[in-house]
Amino acid sequence: MKLRKRANLLFLIIVTVVATAAASALAQDAPAAGTTPIATANVTPTVVLATDVFATVETGGPRLRVRAAPSLSAPIVARLVDGSVVNAVARNASGAWVLVPLPEPGAPYGWASATYLQLSEPVMALPVLAVAPTVPFGGDSSDIVAIEVSPTVTATTDAMLTPTIAMTPAVVPTTDLVIAPAPAPGIYGKLAVPVFDERRKTYNVWLVNADGSDLRLVVEQASSPTLSRDGAMLAYRRWKADDRGIVVANADGGNPLRITDKLEDVLPSFSPDRAKVAFSTYRWGDRKSRLYYAWSDEQNKVAWEWGSGGILGEDPYWATDGRIFFRVTRPERSSEELWSMDGRTGENRTLLHIAPSIRAPAVSPDQRTVAYMAFSDGNWELYTLDLIERTVKRLTNDPAEDGLPAFSPNGEYIAFVSNRGGAWALWRMRADGSDVRRIVTLPGTVDGRVEFEPDYLNNGWLEEQISWSW
Repeated sequence: MKLRKRANLLFLIIVTVVATAAASALAQDAPAAGTTPIATANVTPTVVLATDVFATVETGGPRLRVRAAPSLSAPIVARLVDGSVVNAVARNASGAWVLVPLPEPGAPYGWASATYLQLSEPVMALPVLAVAPTVPFGGDSSDIVAIEVSPTVTATTDAMLTPTIAMTPAVVPTTDLVIAPAPAPGIYGKLAVPVFDERRKTYNVWLVNADGSDLRLVVEQASSPTLSRDGAMLAYRRWKADDRGIVVANADGGNPLRITDKLEDVLPSFSPDRAKVAFSTYRWGDRKSRLYYAWSDEQNKVAWEWGSGGILGEDPYWATDGRIFFRVTRPERSSEELWSMDGRTGENRTLLHIAPSIRAPAVSPDQRTVAYMAFSDGNWELYTLDLIERTVKRLTNDPAEDGLPAFSPNGEYIAFVSNRGGAWALWRMRADGSDVRRIVTLPGTVDGRVEFEPDYLNNGWLEEQISWSW
């Protein structure tokens, strides 16, 4: 009985102590009348940048580069594994780049290309942010631009609680390096064209304005040039014996970076965001042409293929909607085929057209029309295929050689090379084949054979291309 009384007394004492402590805590949490709560010095504000939008990385294998700013020229701060899922925090003004949190210390956020992200919501639903809220990570701190913050602090006298700062991102319109201006009517921009040097027995790459002015040599011992859609970058096949492969550079040939090391790698084409370069190659022992791609900012790294064993094809053209158009040769059927596929995965391969010959396919900016050259009546002529109506139209009918078509940035014109009149020149016509005019006479032929190279590497102008961009 005494033990039970003692236990009851102890229980009453404990209940009294707990009740007193709770009342004291409640009294401390309640502010005095007419006073404002004040945060203690031990409180560390936390910046909150969060949405309910998630992004799945879809690169088809390689890791996705995450950069310090929404630009391919910005430093790489992290890489995300294909298939990983991250929170999508914000976007840039155009929606081409998405801000994501990073695990690396010193760089809490970075920008990833929206091309390789599958978002749970439309990208335009994200708030707009000009730059990532980050700190210097080994570069120049002047590159870090502050964002506007409207803090709303709920303070407390409890030092164990952390107030929240609600961040309102600044809406700062930006222009991405990878986004070209809206197409305007007329003739403008520049063209890249290969020209064979008869004296040195090799190719060189030349640039010329679309009106025929300022023809200039930009890269020696190089051919099959292509310009990025914004006109800022140039990719080409380098023929140097000790330095061969696919090279990317500034449009004027400056700052070259060789991204592959095989002369069998030919006919490069930039992805819409110019982060990758597709090309065809016959580097395999069977010498069959396959489709590969490489990252435009990695020197001599792994060249990637789509699918196990690669996809047979050549003449890749990476269209603005992300599809790659290419041709497949069927010698057993005496025909060639035009195909398209998803440029990210290599999937959704679609047969579009079958003809006796198809070479140098080029796609219009609206992705409706494919221009190509075909052997007809003893020489090469130009044709177009309407992808919606599935109709073919012959554009040229001349005893000379006409080939290597390229659409103007606005799709109104098609440029091509021809030896009409005996001299090779750049020509242009409207997309319907009318109004044919010479742009400029070239300083040499387009159909040459590089000296001391084997026959399987020397296919002349049938393994060349021209390009028209801003």
